[in-house]
Amino acid sequence: MSSAGFWDSLCEVHGGLSHAVMHEAGHAVVAVLLDFVFEDVSVYVDPWAHQVEIGRVRGGGVRFSSPDELERIVQADPKGSAPFFFAGVLAERAGFGHVLDRSFEVDLNLWRTYADLVGGQTPESIESAIGESVGALIATTNEILRDRSSELLGVCHALGEHDEMVLTFEEVRSIVAAF
Repeated sequence: MSSAGFWDSLCEVHGGLSHAVMHEAGHAVVAVLLDFVFEDVSVYVDPWAHQVEIGRVRGGGVRFSSPDELERIVQADPKGSAPFFFAGVLAERAGFGHVLDRSFEVDLNLWRTYADLVGGQTPESIESAIGESVGALIATTNEILRDRSSELLGVCHALGEHDEMVLTFEEVRSIVAAF
């Protein structure tokens, strides 16, 4: 399957590539607002070139200075870092009314892994561990995205218009600061 065919197959209405741009822009904008410095945010036009070890393709991501940096951020503040992880899927839902398959599951599981909230955890045990429910964290993230929708759309536009679909932290920060 071609890259274009792959992306188109993910959402026949909006195109999967549009979803990926909105998703990654959501992560990037919230990262800037939370002062999480990252190297860049990208969407992979050719996701086949970015397969992970388990044979799954990756559509893009926010790349930090080291593989351990994001884990360090989450372990230092699991509750405060959650909006970064939830922002991608919530931006997708706000923009398109639905999300790509597994968008939320992948990001939620990554946050839970870094926060040591895996294996037998329930919504109640997560709330007990971090002092707030996942539902409340989602509501907070939705509020951030609603209040910063202009910034989100600005980053989406810039990311989608870039030939390589990549923006540096400084470029995202500049867009966010312009609003």
